[in-house]
Amino acid sequence: MFPSYLRPAEQKIVGALIKKALALGYVVSVYDGEEWALKKSSDYEKITAEIAATDETQLIFREAAAGTKIGWLMLVHGNDEDVICDYTDNQLMNELVEGVDA
Repeated sequence: MFPSYLRPAEQKIVGALIKKALALGYVVSVYDGEEWALKKSSDYEKITAEIAATDETQLIFREAAAGTKIGWLMLVHGNDEDVICDYTDNQLMNELVEGVDA
């Protein structure tokens, strides 16, 4: 689960993003600005527990079966609805991000 200090709007957006990624068969790696806190995980609770350990979180998405990298995404915490700051500009990442901040 998300840290208690993560803003509700960010919890909603990031939660939707992670759920969508897992439903698409992706695994998620979490970089907290200092280290890879979690690598290639499909465990929602473990992933969300590592979000917002620092002011920004980077996520790497990979196909679970093949391990093929889908893309990268940066979260900047404290930005509420604009928590998704940047991400790889490709079709799969655009589809992943589309609609999660609505």
